[in-house]
Amino acid sequence: MPNLMQIQSNAQIVINAEIATVFDASTDCKNLPKFFTGYQSIPAIVGAKTIDELPLHEGSIRIVDNSDGSSIEEVIVLLERPSTQKYKLIKGFKPPFSWLVKTASGQWSYEDLDSKTKVIWNFYFEMSNIFAYAIFRLAVLRPFQKAQDICLRNLKEYVEGSDGRL
Repeated sequence: MPNLMQIQSNAQIVINAEIATVFDASTDCKNLPKFFTGYQSIPAIVGAKTIDELPLHEGSIRIVDNSDGSSIEEVIVLLERPSTQKYKLIKGFKPPFSWLVKTASGQWSYEDLDSKTKVIWNFYFEMSNIFAYAIFRLAVLRPFQKAQDICLRNLKEYVEGSDGRL
């Protein structure tokens, strides 16, 4: 039975680059501020790092600092180069998001398309109650999806503009 309090948002793009290049660029913590620039009420990422200061790996805890002053902790649940990155936000939402969202997680899937790469980014929000669900659907979902689209366009521009020299 599906979770009735879950809201999913997604974005996708095709990038003219090899799958490993796209995967590596999108999972490098130092690149996250270049890609996720926010939109309207959705804060931009201003910094990101793993707490062990190692490259991203399964089990990593990634700290994402946002333009609204929040610091989100994410655990990397699955990292299979070059096909999948999956993560769960474990703490750090700032109001008003903390009032609405119980848990959140994301998954990036990468598909090889003959020297191009299709990236699909699904994000899942579990709402704390029906009121939060309604508010989120009305006020947050559309700006978040736009922020996802912008993020993937920024990734595309970065990877395609670098000719693979990341």
